Amino acid sequence: MRRYPARCFAILGLMLAWDQVTPAAAHEFWIEPQDFSVAAGEEISADIRIGQDFKGDAFPYIPSRFAAFRRHDRDGETDVAGTTGDLPALKLLPRTEGLTIFTYVSVAERIRFQDWEKFAFYLDYEGLDAIPDLHAARGLARDDIRELYTRCAKALVTVGDAAEEQDRATGMRLELVAAENPATLSSGKEIGFTLLWEGAPLADTQVALFRRGTEGGAATRVVARTDETGLARFPLPAAGTYLASSVHMIEAPADRNADWESYWASLTFAVE
Repeated sequence: MRRYPARCFAILGLMLAWDQVTPAAAHEFWIEPQDFSVAAGEEISADIRIGQDFKGDAFPYIPSRFAAFRRHDRDGETDVAGTTGDLPALKLLPRTEGLTIFTYVSVAERIRFQDWEKFAFYLDYEGLDAIPDLHAARGLARDDIRELYTRCAKALVTVGDAAEEQDRATGMRLELVAAENPATLSSGKEIGFTLLWEGAPLADTQVALFRRGTEGGAATRVVARTDETGLARFPLPAAGTYLASSVHMIEAPADRNADWESYWASLTFAVE
């Protein structure tokens, strides 16, 4: 009988656990660097996390789970390389000083809601206020709702001196772009985020900003809606680790065997 190393079973368990995590049960998906600011030549490591209220489980590097996992810096773009099962999922040396942006686009996953109240709660939490009326107008069932969802995660890491650099669009279908470099901000300042859908500003859409609690305390969450330029602004009440997130939902294409298709953008950063 063929024997498999224990690591294989651990990876399988994590993949099965991931399959059980749905938008209704886990509202956030993010890249979490161990350090958001490193010296030139110092290793960067980061987890892929999924959970709620800025708390969640780390998942390994599994190529079948993502459509793209990229590094963007002064030298251009490259794939984040790894071996299936690597944990943390990202571990590499910086290529250059400055702002390094990491992006992760998941493959599309499916979920079915057979309880309208759960679907409605999720829509309300994510500020998708127009969807219930659109759902009714399309004559869709309320007891068998089929959705596809794709995660578009992003993290900003400062390598050495990055004071003169800014976040930028990287081409994800739904993307949050920080209007200010977090490395230049401190508590009491403001930060803005431009939400882009297919490269264009997305107006009147909810953006949430989480600040991780200290010493195991609960995270705080505030929400705002983007203006006509796709911009939402937030005060930064304290130093710490932050997560911005937003969800955009569209009618699923006819060939996707779903009612709705959603995209989930996240952006993690730190303020000192």
